[in-house]
Amino acid sequence: MNSALVQLSFALPSSDDPLCAALEHTMEYEQLHFVANEQKQVLFYCVLPEDAHEGDVISISATYPNARESAYFTARTLTQHDLDQQLIMLTLENVTQSGEFVLQLMLHGKHATLKDSAQFDVGIAANASPQLAPTNHAKNQGFRQYISNLGASFLAFF
Repeated sequence: MNSALVQLSFALPSSDDPLCAALEHTMEYEQLHFVANEQKQVLFYCVLPEDAHEGDVISISATYPNARESAYFTARTLTQHDLDQQLIMLTLENVTQSGEFVLQLMLHGKHATLKDSAQFDVGIAANASPQLAPTNHAKNQGFRQYISNLGASFLAFF
């Protein structure tokens, strides 16, 4: 089975747009869907941010929305070769459960300081015929849209 690779990147504020930093927290992404390959793996290409350095640790965790601990996790220490390529591949291993998850992409620097992070709502299927559990996804999207509109209206006053 061919599995599509998805490229993830951190959303960094733009120096050209002064409102970008203020609006960064309201950025929304459509839900992403992944299917594990025959080896029970989900592969990600990750674009490194400009502030990544050798020795930093990049990680991906997939957590059920109502859970505290991640169901799937992987981390990698960056090398100079990774920085030169500006692109690395991370793999979630032993994907055996299907469902909706919160995917967090994080970059930690020296002394485990969080440098960058991005969060995505994802659906992960453990096999080629995804049977994702029904959820109140539409309700969540409506609430997110309401918060996004509220934030945009608040910024319009300034």
